[in-house]
Amino acid sequence: MLNRDKLLSCGFEVDGDNLIRRQEILDELTLTIIIDTQGSVTTKIFDADGEPYTLHLVEGASGSFVGSVKAECERLLNDIREQCFDVENFKAAQTLRLVEHIRETFDDKPEFLWEKFPSYAVFRRKDNRKWYAVIMNIARNKLQLGGDEELEILNVRTKPEELDRLVDGVKYFRGYHMNKRSWLTLRLDDCLTDEELCTRLERSYQLAARK
Repeated sequence: MLNRDKLLSCGFEVDGDNLIRRQEILDELTLTIIIDTQGSVTTKIFDADGEPYTLHLVEGASGSFVGSVKAECERLLNDIREQCFDVENFKAAQTLRLVEHIRETFDDKPEFLWEKFPSYAVFRRKDNRKWYAVIMNIARNKLQLGGDEELEILNVRTKPEELDRLVDGVKYFRGYHMNKRSWLTLRLDDCLTDEELCTRLERSYQLAARK
């Protein structure tokens, strides 16, 4: 996902609805990179006389200079991708809404702690660093729901007596990979309302408070 602020800091300028950057390459060509509002990238190359250079686009074109043009374009585009586009760690629409709610309500950002599970995210209180929410992506069959399609879930703290009352094996589950007496797992596929998720999240935040 493109990050407009990062693109502007990397030399892009606003051109109508697009962002554009012009850069000299190989001392005699100018590479123009155009990024639209959807994040699609278009490139154009011009020679010193302002004429389009297209030899690098011709199938079968060879030669050291053409090869250098291709390599330099790829290098610059890879740099822009790494520096100016944010990796989208969450996929489900409800997950994205929940993460935004956390940012607005608690001013907290996700922490990605595990190299083996790069999309698992932890949210902690600032005052005592205790976790109050964990977002994971797992196969549906891990919750006995059938199928191996990926599902994003939310783990939150809860009181044992409340957990016993809520767990139904459909929408509410005992904490997946968490303490099954004090953590509740909820699906993030809109089978629960955003209001219910936010209520459970805020209770978890309170339970994680310093005693």
